[in-house]
Amino acid sequence: MRWTANYSTTSVASSPAPRALSAAEGSGIIRPDMDVAHCRVALDGRFLQQPTTGSGQYSLHLWQALAATADEPTTVLIRPDRPMPVDPLLGGDAAGATDTIRVPIPSWMRHDKVEKLWWEQRGLVRGARQAGARLLHVPYFAGPRFTRLPLVITVHDVIPFIFPEYGGGRLMRLYLRLVSAVARRADAIITDSDCSRRDITAWLGIPSERIHVIPLAVDPAIRPSDDPETAAALRARYGLPGPVIFNVGGLDARKNVPVLIEAFAQALPELPPETRLVIAGRAHSGNQRLYPPLEPVIRRLGVEERVVLTGSITDEEKVALYNLADLYVFPSLYEGFGLSPLEAMACGTPVIAANRSSLPEVVGQGGLLVDPTPERLAAAMVSVMRDERLRRSLARRALEQAETFSWQRTAELTRAVYRSVLASATPALA
Repeated sequence: MRWTANYSTTSVASSPAPRALSAAEGSGIIRPDMDVAHCRVALDGRFLQQPTTGSGQYSLHLWQALAATADEPTTVLIRPDRPMPVDPLLGGDAAGATDTIRVPIPSWMRHDKVEKLWWEQRGLVRGARQAGARLLHVPYFAGPRFTRLPLVITVHDVIPFIFPEYGGGRLMRLYLRLVSAVARRADAIITDSDCSRRDITAWLGIPSERIHVIPLAVDPAIRPSDDPETAAALRARYGLPGPVIFNVGGLDARKNVPVLIEAFAQALPELPPETRLVIAGRAHSGNQRLYPPLEPVIRRLGVEERVVLTGSITDEEKVALYNLADLYVFPSLYEGFGLSPLEAMACGTPVIAANRSSLPEVVGQGGLLVDPTPERLAAAMVSVMRDERLRRSLARRALEQAETFSWQRTAELTRAVYRSVLASATPALA
C-alpha cells in the first residue's frame, strides 16, 4: 500500500464525527450557518521541551506547518512558561497567523512526572481558556479528564498495550488507564497509519470511524546531499573504508537489531569487501529485557571488526550517514509509523524494511519489504549490495515515495479534522 493512494482516499473530512450529525455535518461539509472561521484551536506545546523525542518532533513540525499559513481555524500554542530549545524556531512564517500562550508552572513543582500530570489536567486547560479556544488538540497520547472543550488527541501508537514491557510499573499502568479513558471520550483521534488505527480500535475500543489517519513527514533538512568533506570525515571517524549498511531508529527490543547483526554476519561472505554495518543510537536504560545488549551478539558472531556502534549521534551526523550509506536496513517488528526508513528514503538511500505493522504503508514501492528473519534479511542485503542497477532503481523509487509525504499536507488534513469537530460541536468554554 502506498501512502500516495492513502492521501487521496483517506479523507478526514469524510470520516464520521463522534457525535450524531446531520448528513452535511457527517461528511465534514461546513454549512453556511456553521461559522468556524473565527474559532481558535489550542495546541498543546509541552513536548517542545523535548524536541528530540517523537512527540516533540511531531509537535514542532505540525506547529510550524500550521503557522506557515493563515488558513482557518487559526491555532494558538499553549506552552509552559520557560525557555525551550526550539524557541528560535517557533515564530512560523505568517506573522499574525498564530499566537502563543505561556502558562506559569507552580514553583513548588519539581518532579517531572507530577508536572506532566498537572500540565495535562490543569495547566493546559487554563491556557486554552485564556486563549479563548474552542477546541483543544493534544498531540500525544494524553489529555485532560475534565474539560468542556471539544478534544482531539493524536495517538501515534499503542505500544505499551501490545508490548507490556514498555508499560512501566504500577503508576504508569494507572496513568495509561487515565489517558485511555480520556481518549475514548475524545471527539476525534488522529493517528499516523492504518495499522495504528486498527490497533487503537482493538486495544482501546475506539470505533474506527472516529480515528483519522494522517501520515507524518520528515524534517525538510533531511534530503540528498553530496558533501565529500563530510563523508570523508565520517569515514575517518568511524573507520569505514568501504560500502556502508546503516541502521538508526532505536535499540529497544522491538527494533530487532540483534537479528540485523545476525543477518549481516550471514551475508558477509557474499558482500563487497570492506563492507561495514553501522548502528547508531544508545540504550536509554539498563533494562536488558527492553534494551538487549549488542556487544555479546557481535562477539559471538565474530564480527567485531565489521560492525560499528556509534552511540548517540547529532541530527547532522544522522543525515550525513543516511547520505553516505549504500543501504539502510530497518528490521523493526512494530512501528506506529516508521519515520526512520522514510528519512532514509528522503535522502535517496535504498531501503530494506520489515514487512510488519505500518512499514508497508510507509515504504510502499519505495524499498524492499521482507520477513525480519536473519535468513531473509541476509538474502535481501546481498541482493541489493551486489546489484548496482537494483540500488539505483531503489534510490529513485525511494525519493519518489518520500516526496508523497509533506508536513504541509499533514497540517491541511489536521485542519480538516478541526473543522469537522468544530462544525459538530456546541460552542463551550473550558
